[in-house]
Amino acid sequence: MSVVEIRDLSKIYNNSNIAFNAVSLDILNGEIIGIAGPDFSGKSSLLAVMARKQKQTSGTVNYADYVNISYFSSDFSLPDDLKVFDFTLMLVHLNNTDSDSRHHEIVALLKTFDLHNYASYQIGDLSFSQKRTLAILGTLINKPNLLILDEPFQGLNAEEIEKLTISLKNILHREMACVITDVKLDNLERIASSIALMFEGAIIHKSDILSYSRIAGRNIIQLSVEGNLLKFEEKLTYLTLQKELTYIRSNSIFTITFYQSRQMEDCFFLLSDMIKRLGLSVLFMKSISPQVDLQLIDIVQGRLQLGRPHFQSLLKNIDALENSLDLEES
Repeated sequence: MSVVEIRDLSKIYNNSNIAFNAVSLDILNGEIIGIAGPDFSGKSSLLAVMARKQKQTSGTVNYADYVNISYFSSDFSLPDDLKVFDFTLMLVHLNNTDSDSRHHEIVALLKTFDLHNYASYQIGDLSFSQKRTLAILGTLINKPNLLILDEPFQGLNAEEIEKLTISLKNILHREMACVITDVKLDNLERIASSIALMFEGAIIHKSDILSYSRIAGRNIIQLSVEGNLLKFEEKLTYLTLQKELTYIRSNSIFTITFYQSRQMEDCFFLLSDMIKRLGLSVLFMKSISPQVDLQLIDIVQGRLQLGRPHFQSLLKNIDALENSLDLEES
């Protein structure tokens, strides 16, 4: 079921600048869609319209009846003189909920985002990264089922991005859709279930993360195991922090995408050794990523400096490639 359906959406500012044009997009319940694109490609304007902060010039945005939106903008501001915990209580009151009944939830959120040790600090004494994290935490107070995050990783270093990514993974769930933007694909592919590329005000490509990874030439292994799945997931999380891989879990089935230029045999050996050490039983383990023409990697690596003619050529090649892969796999 779609949480949001966008059809032929356009935004033109008073100075005649076109922010985006004829965008159509469906966001499904539980989907985490990452939109990558360079600065001034229309990402922020699209999310502002989606969050009902700006009005479109034309086109439609249809929301599910139950939608509850929260929105983070990269140009956020916080009250420096308030303490961290008092700020969260203020947001609870603004959302007309009982602060006493939400106390444990707030503490849990602070722990999830590693801010619990700073609850008594004034916001003005926090670091840039901590302020940004607190602003994102604040969007969760009203329990949204559509979370819109406009460039949450902006200004953060690699370690801070990894930390925030893990925190977000811990709070995103099947009943919450999320739209998240960034200028770098690498930041999005660690968390997104689908990837879209935006260029010159248009969504030029969208696919689920598995199809995207196929085109990117990444090695993907899907497996199902029995045993201590928590320990197995802890190991995968560690390797995620080491920028070795990313994974998506559905019950006992893990879909693992390796970043490094490992041979497929090495990927199988790494997982097999891990499974053996943890004493797990394997129900199945298989590769789901065929070899791909490397000339197509440019587009999925976010090198969006290319001109539109080059992009159109690449897109035709991608469509042809996906069709051929589908035929091979069938």
